[in-house]
Amino acid sequence: MYKDEQEVLQQQAKMAAMGEMIGNIAHQWRQPLNSLSALNVLLGIKYKRGELSEEEMEKFQKKSNELIQSMSDTIDDFKNFFRPDKTKDRFSVNEAIHNAIRFVSNSYLEHKIEIIFKEQSSVEINSYKNELIQVLLNILNNSKDALVERSIVNPKVVISMLELENEVIIEIQDNGGGVDEIISDRIYEPYFTTKFKSEGTGVGLYMSKMIIERSMNGLLMSKNRGDGFLTIIRIGKEVDDWSYSI
Repeated sequence: MYKDEQEVLQQQAKMAAMGEMIGNIAHQWRQPLNSLSALNVLLGIKYKRGELSEEEMEKFQKKSNELIQSMSDTIDDFKNFFRPDKTKDRFSVNEAIHNAIRFVSNSYLEHKIEIIFKEQSSVEINSYKNELIQVLLNILNNSKDALVERSIVNPKVVISMLELENEVIIEIQDNGGGVDEIISDRIYEPYFTTKFKSEGTGVGLYMSKMIIERSMNGLLMSKNRGDGFLTIIRIGKEVDDWSYSI
């Protein structure tokens, strides 16, 4: 693939990821905004009734500050995710997975999708944390879309992890019915998507594969298993400084 085309794909992947992130921020903010609105209504009612004591005001101030801080923390999380930092760091794989889960938690909750992380003992690797989170988000969002589109009863996504001598294996399994075998070999091709054109660009999984395999000494693969789709991420515990190529 020519360099110019690769750069276009990379930019499209970033824009698609940003669109997903903006949607996730909206989900993360909706609950505290609703809570703040309810607090304000209650405050007005108590004021009109003459029931607004100093103690009630202190409770309102404490609760509203907590909600505002939660919203501020969300902005910090997403800002850090998009930080243009291409240097490797030593980080906990568990923490990266928890970060990805936190980013999608409200959208999963909205659609009543259970997400389970079978957490193992903490494993640290020397690699690119934000890029791993981006890959996890792509996969988790794809699973969510499949589960919602097919109206799966008791939808569920299970994340598990296994530590080997020189690598870490992350498995993400959903119960969304899997992928048609005819197209299963094409899902990592650029611009290939099973979604409507208005809903998908077909670059998310392609870039995810490039990130894992070209930048993280790893392997990204998937297959149908049981009643759903299994994605396997294998990443090296150590990544050379020169390996970042996306």
